[in-house]
Amino acid sequence: MNCSAPAVLATTCRWIGACLVLTLVLASRLTGAQFDIRQYGATPNDPSDDTLAIRKALEACAAAGGGTVFVPVGTYLVCRQKSESPILELPSNTILCGEGPASVLKFDPRVNQSNFWRMLGAAGKDCRNVTVRDLHLDGSNTHPKYVKGETPEHNHGIFLYLEGGVIENFTLQDLLVENFSGDCIGLGHGCRNVTIRGVSLRNFVRQGIQLGGGSGARDYLVTGCQDLEGTVEPGGSTLHVEHARGLTGVILADNRCRHSILAGGVDGLVIRGNLVTGRIEGNYDTNTVVQGNVVRAGGGKRPVLQFGFADGLLIRDNVLIGEDPQQIGVYVWGTSSYDPKPSRQVSILDNVIRVAGTPVSLNGVQGALIRDNLVEPDAARPAEVLTKRCERVSVGKRDQD
Repeated sequence: MNCSAPAVLATTCRWIGACLVLTLVLASRLTGAQFDIRQYGATPNDPSDDTLAIRKALEACAAAGGGTVFVPVGTYLVCRQKSESPILELPSNTILCGEGPASVLKFDPRVNQSNFWRMLGAAGKDCRNVTVRDLHLDGSNTHPKYVKGETPEHNHGIFLYLEGGVIENFTLQDLLVENFSGDCIGLGHGCRNVTIRGVSLRNFVRQGIQLGGGSGARDYLVTGCQDLEGTVEPGGSTLHVEHARGLTGVILADNRCRHSILAGGVDGLVIRGNLVTGRIEGNYDTNTVVQGNVVRAGGGKRPVLQFGFADGLLIRDNVLIGEDPQQIGVYVWGTSSYDPKPSRQVSILDNVIRVAGTPVSLNGVQGALIRDNLVEPDAARPAEVLTKRCERVSVGKRDQD
């Protein structure tokens, strides 16, 4: 056996080379073949409709059992052909990717005279294991604000919805999504295990990211997203959860939201570490944590944090800022004329509440602990905590050692 240094080095090199080849083979199998949309007839930066060419690339990817559909640098026009929704269907086991913001999928300007244009969505009855990344989606919207009956509010960027089917293991990452008269991104029935990470939003007329679901929908993560300064007047919020009764396991973390966070109907909701202009608001949420957010009221008199009919709510370590003299810092309510159900098991702890109005107000709450919140002193303020129609409310500070 030759154990000389050159022989050992040669053997080691051969072993490393074999491992590298094996790694590349496995990686190619995992990512599948690549389908460049130009090879199927898409032509960038001209007025021609590229929809059918992109569809052909997606269909070829589906026929191969998965792979990567590649959008090179350039602007490619997408147009609704008949009544299809979505316009471009993403098959299972597919990566749709570009080269960053310079790879643009853009609606034909005719979108402004029509409705129900949804650029990207899931294909088939069940759709799994899809990634959309490094793209710029442009909705070509020209409507400056929402006008009921006039604005085509169902023209969305990414719309994931399957009635009676499953959309599972979707990742939307490193995208710029802008100029949609509806939602930039919308999730609905059938969605499970969806991650939205590092997405920039701009100029949405309805919602930035809309999270719905219903029974069986679960496990959404929205993190590292930002709402860029725009030129339109949005009618909704940056992050919006609604039509979600039955939705479980939603995390909204480390996002920058210029137009509020609204979240309702979720069991297992975490709102953590967000920088928000406007407010954080939710109704009918169960088992909720609101922690470590900085929320600056964007004008008006609405509470900075507001939750109705909450069941298990922890509000902790937030910084809340509001200048209107009637503005409430934290408002939790229940037992209304249309629903006798109270909010229950509420903890409001260790927050910095810098509002001109009442720091904490409870109305129709059963079981609450309010402790160690730092508030701005105000001799004219009647009380730091106001309660009405409440039971078992404890207000105080930790015992001093």
